[in-house]
Parts: sequence; C-alpha cells; structure tokens
Amino acid sequence: MHGTGGISAAMEIDEEFSKCGRYAYCWPRDAVYITKAEDYLKMEKETEKFYKVFCKKTQSKNGMWEQRFFTDGTLAPCWGYQIDETASVIYGVYDHYTRTKDKKFLKDNLKMLEKATSYLEKYVSDLLEEKNELKVSYDLWEMHEGVSVYSIACIFAAYNSMIRVYEALEESEDSRLKKENVVKEKERLRRSISDIKKYLINKFYDNDKKSFVRNEKDNKIDISILGLVTPFEMFSPNEKKITNTIERINMTLRTYTGGYLRFEEDHYTQDRPWVIATLWMALYYIRVNDIRSAKECFEFVVNSATEARIFSRTSR
Repeated sequence: MHGTGGISAAMEIDEEFSKCGRYAYCWPRDAVYITKAEDYLKMEKETEKFYKVFCKKTQSKNGMWEQRFFTDGTLAPCWGYQIDETASVIYGVYDHYTRTKDKKFLKDNLKMLEKATSYLEKYVSDLLEEKNELKVSYDLWEMHEGVSVYSIACIFAAYNSMIRVYEALEESEDSRLKKENVVKEKERLRRSISDIKKYLINKFYDNDKKSFVRNEKDNKIDISILGLVTPFEMFSPNEKKITNTIERINMTLRTYTGGYLRFEEDHYTQDRPWVIATLWMALYYIRVNDIRSAKECFEFVVNSATEARIFSRTSR
C-alpha cells in the first residue's frame, strides 16, 4: 500500500514536471528576488525556509552556488557558472534581516555566509590581479562570458551586506564572534569594496561614450547596468556617470513602443522589448522620483499582457 502510494505520488510529480515543459529549475539569484517579493507579502517563513534549507543544502563545499538546481536541491544541468549566484545569496540573507530584525536568522546562516564570502574573495583576488582562474563567468542573461558590471555590483552589495551582518551580530548579548577577528574581516571587506569600485570605473566606464558598458569584451549597453543603482546601491542614481548612462540607455534600448530591450542587438526574441527590462527602468525612475516616467513603464507592461492577463518575457 505504502509503496503504491509512493509510486503514485512520484508519477503525479513527474506529470506536473512535464506540464511545465520539464523546465523546473531554481536559480539562486532568481529565487532571492522572489523571496524579496515574499517578504513584501509578509511571507517571512517561506523566505527563511529558502535560505535555511534550500541554500544550505545546495551550497558547494568551496562556498559557491552553482548556476541552477532542481527544486529538490539536486544539481540541474549547467553550462558554466555565474558568480552573482553566490553573491546574491549573501545579499538576500541580509535583505531579509532588514525586514524581520531576527538576529537568530543571521546566526543560523552565518557559517554559510562566511563560506560564500571566502569564495567571493578568491574571485575578487583573481579579478584585481588579472588572473583567469575564476574571473570568467556568465552574465545574468547566460549569453556572454566574461566579467560583467552586474556581477561586480552584486559582489559589492554582498560585501556590504556581510559587514552589516557582523555589525548586527556584534550587538547581540550572546554573540560568540571574536571581536578582533570580526574587526579584521570588516576592514578587509571595506578595502575590497574600495578596490572593486575603482576597478569598475577604470574598466567599465567608457569616457568616449560617457557611459558604463556591460562587460570587458565589448562596449554595448545593457539594462542590467542599472544594478549599479538598484538594487545594489553602488552609485547614487543622480551621479553624473549614472545619469550619462541612463541617457545612453534611453537612446539605445528604448523602443518606439516605449518598452526596453535587455541589451544592444538582443536578437533572442526578434528585438522585442522585455518586461523585466522595462520594469527595471521603472525602478530607476522611482529612485529619482520621476513618477511620470515610471508610470509610463508600468503602463506599457500592463498593456502588453495577454488576454488572460499573463506577462510573457517579451512585450507584444
């Protein structure tokens, strides 16, 4: 009886898996954004389960997270790695804490975060020393290998998050952190943050075109450059280098329909604007209090929904 029930349940799961196109994968980065939405909806328990169960189960021994997993935590087919998957988890843990102020949650995940930070430090060391062992990873679109602005911004945010984790736990009465070790680690992270920002400006700001470019291999503009402002706050939204970049984004990626492409020559879906790219611009406009432009982005996305009120990845 029990065995039959188990077989029946497995068949049911397999049927659901087939109905979704057998594409039931979990990218840690994508899941971090979903948990941010869960937190807005007061679904804190679901968020904590993701970090305390799924992330702990899927973290590699060296501290990193691979590109993607099946939802049961087993490794899914991968064709490379994305350094921002690892950085995103650190950023996500602290972001959740800012909403709950639950220091126990931080303590429960501290070891996991420290292992991830150690892995990022090896990556950053290779990056700054111009080595090729770890630094080449895919960008968030999984289309271009190299060092991308988005990934660097994500690491910047992860380091800042780790400093704040230590600061939050230092304030705990029952903290077991050795103050001397924590002070040294925070100083090292702050130095790395400064070095990363200098590296980014030197390597990825095109003085001729007056804008940031997406990676070290080309001078193309990419909507993910907005990660420098939102959500990772590496730059103020009103800094000249950012406003110059926004101007180029609008000249290059904004289509006649009002929607935005992901990047220059984005032929994956016949150069149609993407919902995620257009909403990312809306987030930027909200940051600079340009509500009219943000509303235009939202309206474009809403008006591009299907009759069933479903958003596809691109707009019609």
